[in-house]
Amino acid sequence: MARVLDMKTTIEVVEDSFKEMGFGRVEMPPRLYLHFKKYNGVHISMPSYLEGLDAAGVKVVTAHPENPSKYHLPSVIATIILNDPKNGIPLAIMDGTYITMLRTGAAGACGIKYLSRRDSEKAAIIGLGVQGRSQLLGLLEVRNIKKVRVFDVIPQARKDYASQMSKETGLGIEVANSVDEAVEGADIIITCTPSSQPFLKGDVIEKGTHISAIGADTKDKRELDTSALVKAQKIVVDFMDQAVNVGDLAAPLREGAIKKADIYGELGEIIAGKKKGRTDSSEITIFKATGLAIEDIATANRVFQLAKKKGIGKEI
Repeated sequence: MARVLDMKTTIEVVEDSFKEMGFGRVEMPPRLYLHFKKYNGVHISMPSYLEGLDAAGVKVVTAHPENPSKYHLPSVIATIILNDPKNGIPLAIMDGTYITMLRTGAAGACGIKYLSRRDSEKAAIIGLGVQGRSQLLGLLEVRNIKKVRVFDVIPQARKDYASQMSKETGLGIEVANSVDEAVEGADIIITCTPSSQPFLKGDVIEKGTHISAIGADTKDKRELDTSALVKAQKIVVDFMDQAVNVGDLAAPLREGAIKKADIYGELGEIIAGKKKGRTDSSEITIFKATGLAIEDIATANRVFQLAKKKGIGKEI
């Protein structure tokens, strides 16, 4: 898959999928969860149909946090089945982990493209796992970033990230010792952690900043403090029905600190031209991403097309 899919291509595809959603040409129910409490695991089904792209299918994700230590398996396993909308025939079965990594970085990049200042040069990244890398690669495709400051709760992760990503991107990456230190003076703040406690507070966010909130994708996870949401002038989500149920928004909505009406809209509406993105250089903007099946299926469809052209894959 890496032979046919890169970040630039993925951003193009994901942006198209958001645009299709903005025009109301997609069918995508919220995620369906099965909880394997006996094994501390979860099974997630993510189906979607993009009429304009003539693409349909489902991503199945399983998450078992104890797998690496107990069974020497990945903690998260993703598989995508791509179907032909005309007759329902399965066109392809492919790994979903690589696509998930790239499409999540691409979704963040789309939010940055439409909601951050075009002259943004300084970025902060909190959380330096797989998504910390993917988000940086996506960011560099849409903005001319000159300085990156990073933080992770694991000290070794900071060192490894700075070393690896400096070589990969050619940027000088500065390691911070706290969240507050990392975000000081940043034009763009990216959070991509599995945190269950909010850590980004409003008092450290400066005027004109864009926040790309990627990590909290369930009701039990949270990265943004209520004060950060209250301070923002524009809160944009990927999918309203899904976003209001994850920790970053669910808790402040429940507390009454913000109302659903305070959420400006979905990114697809902005990309489709139905609503404006950033309108003022001093605006504080937030893009809350939860991860959408349309991103997976649109990207998988492109992979399938490219793989056929290059003769990659096995025919069954």
